[in-house]
Amino acid sequence: MAVVAIAIGALVIVATKSLWVVGGAQLLIGVGDTSIAPILAAITLGIVGPTVFAERISRNEVFNHAGNAANALLAAVLGYAFGLGYVALAIVVMAAASCLVLARIDAGTIDHRQARGGDADDRSTIKALAQTPRLLLLAVAVFMFQTSNGALLPFLAQARTVAGDNPSIVTGVMTVVTQLTMVGAAVVAIPIARRIGFAGVMSTALILAAICSLLAAATHSWFLVIVVQVIGGTAMGMSGVAVPALVEDIMRGTGRAGSGLGAVLTAFGAGATVSPLVAGMDAQRIGFSGSFLVLSAIALIGWVIWVLGHWYFERRSAVLNQQKAEPG
Repeated sequence: MAVVAIAIGALVIVATKSLWVVGGAQLLIGVGDTSIAPILAAITLGIVGPTVFAERISRNEVFNHAGNAANALLAAVLGYAFGLGYVALAIVVMAAASCLVLARIDAGTIDHRQARGGDADDRSTIKALAQTPRLLLLAVAVFMFQTSNGALLPFLAQARTVAGDNPSIVTGVMTVVTQLTMVGAAVVAIPIARRIGFAGVMSTALILAAICSLLAAATHSWFLVIVVQVIGGTAMGMSGVAVPALVEDIMRGTGRAGSGLGAVLTAFGAGATVSPLVAGMDAQRIGFSGSFLVLSAIALIGWVIWVLGHWYFERRSAVLNQQKAEPG
């Protein structure tokens, strides 16, 4: 249903000029788009189990970002050569192909209890999530990460456009470079996690986001734009693997793994919404460079919160385990 919603929304946007209808179609696309990640994560967990879940998520993310890069190239070519109508048609064709692939998954291979992360207790879902402080910490970190990162690409594209570059070319190049970098980052996230853990991977992503915005504030030259996109793509690719893996670990045994990931991705979406607002207001007052510095500071604050919070929970867990191990 989520894939079909995206296809319908794309067709409606091209077929109408009504502002309200277009807004409704964008809402439909947004709902469909944000539903895909938790659904795929639950299916993946139900099929492969928690032991190899992170490795499979990494592989999923590789195909996801490769598909995004191919989609950006295809949309640019079709839009330039034939018009936006053909871009919508291509989305419909890809949605149909996705449905055919999903239909080939044997429902019997999905362990639904495993997909939920175990059996749920009697608490309401909202109460259970609110009473899981490590999940709330991750949600805050993800919110800060995406608040810092969400507006970077479009505002950097605007800066290049103000400098006289073609906006379509700028956006296309940035999107493809970022997505291809995310493919590589998703591949290396697992080997890195074996050394420093997924919490360390998330810490690295936050630091890279801070560095990315800091470099963007320094200059808007084409070389540095590409460097920024590579660093930003690396941060996004690493976080895309780390976040589902961390949620699965935090929510294991609660029966609410999908709800936990949905809550964290809601924080991600909130950050993506707030980011352009923050960057836009700052750009008006202190310019593009100043707004990038603010975005860098937000990522750095998120990193501090994440590192200190993770240290606190690890220490508390160690103390509790030690107390349990001691004879009564």
